[in-house]
Amino acid sequence: MWRAYREKRGSLFIGRRVEQAMGNFMAHYTMFKVKDPESVSALTYMPHEDAPVTSFEEERLKAIKKKSN
Repeated sequence: MWRAYREKRGSLFIGRRVEQAMGNFMAHYTMFKVKDPESVSALTYMPHEDAPVTSFEEERLKAIKKKSN
């Protein structure tokens, strides 16, 4: 039961949870305060968090969307 929860929700370490919450808060705050932000990610404000692994197809779709804007 706990193993399934941890695989779905991540670590139970309170420091990581606080860092995620503050990263999300700062990303939302930045989106409202900065004129024309390109892309603000919560990961920008979380120095101890690793970026999720993406596939080649996902990266290619991101590049296509970026070019079309």
